[in-house]
Amino acid sequence: MPHVIALETRSGVPFYRQIIDQVLIAISTGDLRAGARLPTVRRLAIDLQVNPNTVARAYRELEIRGVVQTQRGNGTFVADKPNVARDQALHEARLLTYCDAIVAEAGRMGIPLRELAAALQDRLNDRR
Repeated sequence: MPHVIALETRSGVPFYRQIIDQVLIAISTGDLRAGARLPTVRRLAIDLQVNPNTVARAYRELEIRGVVQTQRGNGTFVADKPNVARDQALHEARLLTYCDAIVAEAGRMGIPLRELAAALQDRLNDRR
């Protein structure tokens, strides 16, 4: 897998969710194409130093969404068929990843979330 998954331990986002988001982003950017094989659950769990159940949960969620297909004995692959729900999921993953980064950075800077939300709302009102 050309896209390297990196977990942010201080973001507050569950690891399985970060894996899902990063796989969706890799697909949307073309780093993962239809038919591409994902690392095995065991391999990715070792690489990320997480419980294999965490990776399995992420892969199951991706399969439920129609983003990946698991072939018993062969591995997990990016689905071949386009899926409108998948496009929406990709958009949502990019947005959530961006929000997570903003929240994490605000936390590092000591900015309370309520203050961040108020500032974003002010910016939105200024643009109208």
